[in-house]
Amino acid sequence: MSATESVKVGKIIDAHALRGEVYFLSFAKDITWLEEGAELTLESYKVGGQKNFTIVSFRPFKDGALIKFEGVDNRNQSEELKGAIVYVADESFESEPGETIYLREVLNFAVVDEQGKSLGQIKEFNSNGMQDLLVISTGTFLYEVPFVDDFIVEIQFEKSTIVMNFPLDLMDINRVV
Repeated sequence: MSATESVKVGKIIDAHALRGEVYFLSFAKDITWLEEGAELTLESYKVGGQKNFTIVSFRPFKDGALIKFEGVDNRNQSEELKGAIVYVADESFESEPGETIYLREVLNFAVVDEQGKSLGQIKEFNSNGMQDLLVISTGTFLYEVPFVDDFIVEIQFEKSTIVMNFPLDLMDINRVV
């Protein structure tokens, strides 16, 4: 799995107990996408670059989960995974109609106002602790806008466009660069 077709989702923080479990820290603090039988890619020099591991079982723990991988059966083996960066396939983060979307689904979408005037393009995401922020590029500068229902008029997936209605002063107040 290459970086272009995978998403960095967390890190293996530590070995847990004696039977090969590891503590996985989810960067988003969300593990709703984890499934038994799913494959995660771990990357570190200890595993020899990138290596795929299949989830046998998992349970919520702190800001992530305790995961048992196939073939990792004791503490020594789980210790070897400490520090590994965890990736999952892009397609794991595609919402179904009616579901809450994943932010990465709107990456590079155009942002327009209700009259169709360009407000920029979504280049990345941030958080202020209370809500997700879209980092939008106008081509000359970046600014952040809260990704909240009050500002979203419509998400047009077929056009890769988000129609938003927010105070235009946010473009100056929340300027990043």
